Amino acid sequence: MRRYYNIPLLFLVIGAAVLAVVLYMLGASGLTKPLMAGDIYLTKSIANLAKDALFVPLKPVMYALIILSIGASIATSTGGLGAKFIRVVGFFLGFSIIGALVAITAYSLFPIDIFDTPETLGLTANQNVEAIPFLQKIYGVVTSPLMISIYAGLMLGRGIKSLEGSNPGIGKQADAVSDMFIRGFIKFLWITIPLAVFGSLTLALNREGGVDSLLQLSKLLPIYLGSMAIVWVLMILISSRVLGHGLGFMARALLPQAVVAIATSSSMATLPATRIACDQLGANADEATPFYTIGATINMVGTLMGLTLLSLNGMQAFSGEVPALADRFVVAFQSLIYSTSAAGVPSSSIVLLQEILTSHNVSGEFATYVTAIIITMDTLFLDRMRTMLNTQSDSMSTANGLKLYYRKPKVLAD
Repeated sequence: MRRYYNIPLLFLVIGAAVLAVVLYMLGASGLTKPLMAGDIYLTKSIANLAKDALFVPLKPVMYALIILSIGASIATSTGGLGAKFIRVVGFFLGFSIIGALVAITAYSLFPIDIFDTPETLGLTANQNVEAIPFLQKIYGVVTSPLMISIYAGLMLGRGIKSLEGSNPGIGKQADAVSDMFIRGFIKFLWITIPLAVFGSLTLALNREGGVDSLLQLSKLLPIYLGSMAIVWVLMILISSRVLGHGLGFMARALLPQAVVAIATSSSMATLPATRIACDQLGANADEATPFYTIGATINMVGTLMGLTLLSLNGMQAFSGEVPALADRFVVAFQSLIYSTSAAGVPSSSIVLLQEILTSHNVSGEFATYVTAIIITMDTLFLDRMRTMLNTQSDSMSTANGLKLYYRKPKVLAD
């Protein structure tokens, strides 16, 4: 198994996708049929079981990971709510707002059909989306199970931090437990994501019109990647202005980090490259560590953009109507809040997409279809662009925030 875990996830996903396509071409449609012993139903089809290997346990595991990772980040933070931290978080939030606005604009300009409708899929669930008052939607966001997990993580972090006086080093111990959980979660994903890709792709290909629906899904790529590229350029232009560096300097400092992020598709795995990028941008690496480490947990510009675009397209396919402008902002707000809980590991934000869709009265069955059909393209392309944007925002926000802090007259006088 050690050799297996050393194989890049991209190769495993490509292998699973190729296997699904080859078996489809060989006519192995039996993979999508329930396993029967005569007339006795034994279990779901092999393709469904492979898909469920990821999606069934993902929510409870993710909630536990959210609580642990946020709690450990707060427990080990040395910045607290001090001046440095406030400035860094200001850039986290500023870049996130830019990302949300660009995502809403991109969807509004190009509201394409990329998912099959419930009627096409033969779903019998109620497909009439009832109007939900704006304040009720916001209330649903702040009281959702996902947000409760975030609150629990915040309380856990504060609780551990309060014990530091009587138990020196307990924060680092909590961080070590969180790191072990994340390493285990990564191994879980390394096994279940290829299985889910194989199962989801097999189900999609063997469904009537399945090949056409996958080709239709590819229409999302120019909008998705293009909008993220725009935000990336805007972040570089703003940071170049704040830091006083030319664009050539910014590119040399940031491109190595971007390559690692795209290759690993993990904010956590990119942390060493983020440290180097902060140093190259002029921030002391040791001083920057708490800020970009917390950023790897809560600063997810790319994730919020991806969630916004995919959720709006999923809502459009379910209802048959383009979501109202108010709904677009509600979804962007949800994506901004929910993305702070996304673990910095490959494709972990899938569960968040289901949460957003079901909160807008999309049936659970259709939400599962959306996440299942998107996972192949997500692991091959979409998640890599999200990770690159997430990590680049971490390094630039940290360097920008520390630069502004040291521009304070009192600091300069000292």
